Amino acid sequence: MLNNDNLSKLQHQLCELKLEERRVCSDIKHLVRRNHTIDFFQAKQLNSMRTGLKTKIKTVEARIMPNIIA
Repeated sequence: MLNNDNLSKLQHQLCELKLEERRVCSDIKHLVRRNHTIDFFQAKQLNSMRTGLKTKIKTVEARIMPNIIA
């Protein structure tokens, strides 16, 4: 079982990841709203960042949730 220090570190990490995910989604929306030609490499990079962040968020949430339930 995790102690409070580890739990707080995980919660802090989760907050940082969610903020980063929000920034990436905002960047994607900004690219689409401009209606200019979208740089495929940049769009692909943002999409892979978003996918990677979602995976990391799920991993951190999975480590936190059992401790909240117990």
